[in-house]
Amino acid sequence: MLKDAMKVDELVIQLNEVDKECGFHDGSFEGMLGYYTKDIIIAEAKNRLDMANENLGLDSMFGMSPEDDMYSIHMKEKRQLERFIKKWKNKENA
Repeated sequence: MLKDAMKVDELVIQLNEVDKECGFHDGSFEGMLGYYTKDIIIAEAKNRLDMANENLGLDSMFGMSPEDDMYSIHMKEKRQLERFIKKWKNKENA
């Protein structure tokens, strides 16, 4: 599961950069394996999906236009996160 998470841009930022800076692990793959459970990774993915939706304005009336420079990037992030969550949320012993 962690290998799959490292293929999702926003999860790489959260798990490998932000959480390392917070001292949750040492940044090594083994360190991350020792810290993250399936539930933590899914929760981080859902949090990042909420952020992507907010960036796109999907949860408000002030949505980003497809013509905006960052629109395609945020849509890519949103799709990656949705695929990851769908794949892993109901798997046992991930």
